Amino acid sequence: MDIGRFARRLRARGDETSGKRTDGGVTAEGGASSVLGETELSNRAGGLDPDVDASNETERLRKERDYWRGLFEQVVEAFPQPTFVVDADDAIAYVNDIAKQGFAKDPTDVVGRNVYDGFRLSKGNETLAQTVRKRGEAVREDGFRKIQSDDGVDWIRSAAVPLFDREGNAVGGFETAASVGDIVRQREAIVEAQTNVEQTLDEVIADATDAAERVDGALVEAASLADEQAENMDEVSGEVGSLSATVEEIAASADEVNERSEEAERLAEDSTEAGEDAVYAMEDVAESGDQAAEQTRELAAQVAEIDDIVEVINDIADQTNILALNANIEAARAGEAGEGFAVVANEVKSLANEVQKESERIEEIIHETRGDAGETVESIESVTEQVRSTADAVREMVENQNAIADEVRATSTGMNDIAAATDDQAVRTEEVASMVDTAAERSKSVRSEVTEAATANDEQMAVVEDIEASARELESVMASIDAGDGTDVIDAT
Repeated sequence: MDIGRFARRLRARGDETSGKRTDGGVTAEGGASSVLGETELSNRAGGLDPDVDASNETERLRKERDYWRGLFEQVVEAFPQPTFVVDADDAIAYVNDIAKQGFAKDPTDVVGRNVYDGFRLSKGNETLAQTVRKRGEAVREDGFRKIQSDDGVDWIRSAAVPLFDREGNAVGGFETAASVGDIVRQREAIVEAQTNVEQTLDEVIADATDAAERVDGALVEAASLADEQAENMDEVSGEVGSLSATVEEIAASADEVNERSEEAERLAEDSTEAGEDAVYAMEDVAESGDQAAEQTRELAAQVAEIDDIVEVINDIADQTNILALNANIEAARAGEAGEGFAVVANEVKSLANEVQKESERIEEIIHETRGDAGETVESIESVTEQVRSTADAVREMVENQNAIADEVRATSTGMNDIAAATDDQAVRTEEVASMVDTAAERSKSVRSEVTEAATANDEQMAVVEDIEASARELESVMASIDAGDGTDVIDAT
């Protein structure tokens, strides 16, 4: 329905005898208007035209006026939202119960009162009905207005149309207001929730950024340490390789010493047999004595050679101790990765000490043997001069040769043990070298993994930045939504 046309018809059909209405309505004064022509009648709203039974034109007009007035009052009263009409003097002409309860200072005394006296409206503000009456055009508010109601603060969005008389003059404004308090409160709740989310998200982003920066620093340090460890492991690998070669040399020297010990044992047995033959063949003592003296001298020379070998073994043992010490130092620098190597190095040092001790024992035996050989030579020379008177001395020599053989056998057994231990140490050293190589490869692998972790951390930082950008975009969207709210306020003052 066209409310403006409806109002104009209502105003045009006022009773000439009517004055100010008791309900605040305004009627035209000065008599009845002219009869509507055919064109005006054709503009009426079809089936809503009243079926008036009147004896004269004045009665008909009065009945039509009452008919249309009743319809208008029904619209105002029954409208499901606050609805009211303000006339040209800013007086409240019509108002429904919903508007009375929502806007009126005194719901029992509203109609006919000035809008600033009847409504909770402060000076300087005006209703939308007043605005459209002045503009002469309908208005629907885009924003929300905050008002004071019996229940406290509420929010409304109004629409209003101006009311014109027959001559087209704006004589009032019709306003209806829709309550949007729930929408505003929901929006405020959304804004509050969004603010809380922003704060929480800012904290999370700050924590994530800080954690990522700390992780990045730790990864840089870990990468540096991994590089250093890889370099150290390569150096240790080289040292272990050298140690392995040295141990193999020691093993070869031990085998050689063992072979010479066996040869010395054989020579001692031969000397004993020669002494026994001298006992049984005294007539050949002189010749045998010369031969025995010569053999004894050869034995002394061989014992001297053994002494040289023992000195070599002592030097090897000293070098092994130095290598073991260096290995312990490198193991300490390698940290946990070098603990197993340190154990093996200690074993090498221990075996070197044992070799040195056995060498010292051999050296003592050699000195004793050389002394015995000297005595034997003197005895043989004495036997040569006094063949038959030296039988007892020959027997003594035989006994000494037996003792030498026993000592040489003991030396040979010890060198067998040394050779076996050295071979075992060589195997273990190879195992250590393999483990060091493996550790070096793992150190390089750690460096690669640290690099991958740094890349993943950078990707995480990018995700955090994307989240932060999304949060800022959400904040901008919410700000643009808030900017659409109205700011007009109807208060209780």
